[in-house]
Amino acid sequence: MTKASVASLALLLVVASSAGSQTMPTEVARQLAAFGTEFDGEIAAATAKIYASQPRVYKATEIKVTKNLAYGAHERQQVDIHTATVRKSERPVPVVVVFHGGGLVGGSRAATANVADYFASLGWVGVNGGYRLAPDAKWPEGARDVGAAVTWLKSHAAEYGGDPEQIFVMGLSTGAYHVGTYVFMPEVLPPGTARPAGAMLLSGPYSFDFKSPSKGELAYFGEDPKRWPDMVIPGHVTRGDIPVLFTTAEWDNARYLWPQAAVYKELIDKHGARPRYRQSLGHNHSSQLLSVGTPDTSVSRELVDFIERTVKR
Repeated sequence: MTKASVASLALLLVVASSAGSQTMPTEVARQLAAFGTEFDGEIAAATAKIYASQPRVYKATEIKVTKNLAYGAHERQQVDIHTATVRKSERPVPVVVVFHGGGLVGGSRAATANVADYFASLGWVGVNGGYRLAPDAKWPEGARDVGAAVTWLKSHAAEYGGDPEQIFVMGLSTGAYHVGTYVFMPEVLPPGTARPAGAMLLSGPYSFDFKSPSKGELAYFGEDPKRWPDMVIPGHVTRGDIPVLFTTAEWDNARYLWPQAAVYKELIDKHGARPRYRQSLGHNHSSQLLSVGTPDTSVSRELVDFIERTVKR
């Protein structure tokens, strides 16, 4: 599907889903807007610095973290499990596992610890997931790592008070691409891979510019252009029965927008699905997840509402 063929749908998605109150502090909004739609390592670091000083809606003492639990043999195939020390439930609770971004060749789960903390503070089980990076791990190993982590959690979630039938998986940027491949292209996964209860995909690069691939894309997808069209998600959605929430940021570069619209349209046209979409007003590419756990609930409330509504189905 071309960029032009999904432009109208993308515009409708933005108009239809960007309404609502905004809780982002004015000064934070001003600083993020100043970056514009470009995004690189320098802007990511500056964005992280902005949010480092933001207050939290929970105390560190409310969270217990069990670190470095292996779901595979590689040192990056590990998860950290975050649970509440205060808000306990007698019933099994939802499990939310988050995967970081990093351009396919970088990043670590340290960047998303706040997300797991936040869900733990609600009394749920928050999981911070790692995965192998390119060039050591090439397509579709990222998606297989997501699936392996969910499969491991299926067997172990109950040990931490989690419900094995309510495991939600989410990712930002590259993490969203790996989660999306896992959710929408199950044929690339090993037999017996567990399926999630739902997925939250934040600003994923579900496709890329075949004429000008980045170093990270070459490292992960390889250097044979003939294979690339089969490795992206648009055009290859074969599973559409898992509840999905998509988000993009107001200040996202267009490279994240048209592939998201293409996948959204494919879910509707081919599978009769009803995926959910939200534009994160005022946010840039990385601030969406950095805001989770702060008084700015513009992203976190959407994530929580999606999970709660899915659990009740």
